[in-house]
Amino acid sequence: MPSRRTIISVLAMFAVVFGAAAWYVETQVNDTPKPAREKTQVEVTQYGVDQSHGHRVATAEYVIHNDTSPGPTTYTVTFGFGDDPAAFTKTVIRRVGAHASYTGSVSIPWDRREIVDGVRVLAVQQN
Repeated sequence: MPSRRTIISVLAMFAVVFGAAAWYVETQVNDTPKPAREKTQVEVTQYGVDQSHGHRVATAEYVIHNDTSPGPTTYTVTFGFGDDPAAFTKTVIRRVGAHASYTGSVSIPWDRREIVDGVRVLAVQQN
């Protein structure tokens, strides 16, 4: 019959081996890769309606990120204003250097009485 010390040693070895195996399965085998967060090429950072020289103007500030192109790229971006973005659009063309960002603003006359309830990027084309 094995001694008490041998039985305790064998049980401790099993605990260490099973613990290591469980750690390996949890961290290596079942580790699903986390999806890379895709950075938006163009994002609207702020928008609103301003009163300028007696006229109402809808304005949006935006950022264009050129993180993927190896060189300068020209972007053609169409913005849509309001609750019917297809009805109120403005297109801008901007050249952005490699691995750089461009911050700008776009505006259109806004004769409607309500505030702008959103500005959306409708289309982005790289040239």
